Amino acid sequence: MSDTEIGPGSIIGRSDAVVATEVNGEVILMILERDRCHGLGETGSAIWRRLHKPIAVVELVSQLEAEFDAPPSVIESDVLFALNQFATEGLIQIISAGSSYPHS
Repeated sequence: MSDTEIGPGSIIGRSDAVVATEVNGEVILMILERDRCHGLGETGSAIWRRLHKPIAVVELVSQLEAEFDAPPSVIESDVLFALNQFATEGLIQIISAGSSYPHS
């Protein structure tokens, strides 16, 4: 779990404590040490698939903007909400909570 809120400049990655599988195109996560299971749905699954290596939130949002037909501000808001939920559940870790991250 994390006490730091994730923002656009944060760099995040998957927690090592999570086991993931896909069922009918949806990612299902299991935290073995907590006996918890999470089904992510379309948007959550799209986010999770991009966390195979640490990524800056701004880059993640940019990638999702190319996939989903929604205003960029809505995508960013939805991604930040989902990532903060993932962090609360121990599914991801915050590698850096920096306030800005340069685009590559």
